[in-house]
Amino acid sequence: MRTMTQIFAATGVGLRSIPQRLGNSLVIVIGMAGVVAVLVSVLAMSRGFRETINAGARPDRVIVLVRGADSESNSVLSRATVAALQAAPGLRKDPSGNALISSEVVLVAPVARKSNGADAYITLRGVGERHFQVHPELKLVAGRMFEPGLHELIVGESARAQFAGLEVGNQVRLHDGDWTIVGVFAGGDNVRESEVMADAQTVLSSYQLDAFNSATALLESDASLMTFRSALAQQPSLDVQVLPEPEYLGMVSRSINRLLGIVAYAIGGIMAVGALFSVLNTMYSAVGARIVELATLRAIGFSAPAIVASIVIEALLLAVVGSAIGIAIAYLAFDGRTISTLGGTRWDTQVVYALTITPALVAVAVALACSVGMLGSLAPALKAARASIATSVRAG
Repeated sequence: MRTMTQIFAATGVGLRSIPQRLGNSLVIVIGMAGVVAVLVSVLAMSRGFRETINAGARPDRVIVLVRGADSESNSVLSRATVAALQAAPGLRKDPSGNALISSEVVLVAPVARKSNGADAYITLRGVGERHFQVHPELKLVAGRMFEPGLHELIVGESARAQFAGLEVGNQVRLHDGDWTIVGVFAGGDNVRESEVMADAQTVLSSYQLDAFNSATALLESDASLMTFRSALAQQPSLDVQVLPEPEYLGMVSRSINRLLGIVAYAIGGIMAVGALFSVLNTMYSAVGARIVELATLRAIGFSAPAIVASIVIEALLLAVVGSAIGIAIAYLAFDGRTISTLGGTRWDTQVVYALTITPALVAVAVALACSVGMLGSLAPALKAARASIATSVRAG
């Protein structure tokens, strides 16, 4: 109890002296605020991308690709294969007895960013007539549905908000002329909202293609996956793979997730090391400025552990204040802000997503700040506690 009393008393003395060494204290606060603001913002990018990719993913919804393909764009399904898929057991049926499956073709559409007019590409998805039954979370929110046989598109709400020229009535220049946007769809806050869609048969005809890229289907239940896979495996002519939607989305987003994670922790790590040395130098300076004060506390009976603890606690409190400021900056500037993935070539289609700052990210940032504050203050605190009282008084 006596040690705890000394710790509180010594900490109080140190905190009351902060106005006399405000510059040193602000170095810690501002440094931590910068580290935390950058780290939280970059982690929010990674978190927002993952949430957008995985939003609405259903284990009873499957993606069918040619075997060995790692994405829809690298897959080719013939019309005969699509017909076999539609007839396979295990798929959910609509009231008319038709399998809920959408055969799709995936291409790109050129657009321009609203922010700076830079060229970009988004996914052009040709879909089957039951696409919206397979994806019941998607709803038209403006305009109307495209008509098969006509050069008409509907656009995802996220793509419409991020890129220019995607309002209802606008035209998009594609392979064989201008296509008119007739509707806007939204729902699920998922990756589909970053796309434009049209009738699959019309897209195939316009681009002179004779095969689809993928098929998306709803199963009768989660347990129907094995039934569907087994039925397809029994047909030697079908060289396909069936992936539950969460598994497929995890596969296609793995590289970007890894890149965003590496960037976040690399930047955060570099800045944390810089902040660590800043705290170290600042606390050495602070201890030097308080040398007589600390020696006096030792002389009147304060223990070395109490002195060490008080210096570390002071640094931790300054680090927490800095992290709170950094979190506030990141939250006000970036939380909910919509951005898109990098890339401007026709092979880098854009995914629009919102930055998401969650309590978990806040906890990571505060933990980092506290760790840096503690590590940076420990050596100066130990030096102060070990110093000779007489020498410290003379030095002061």
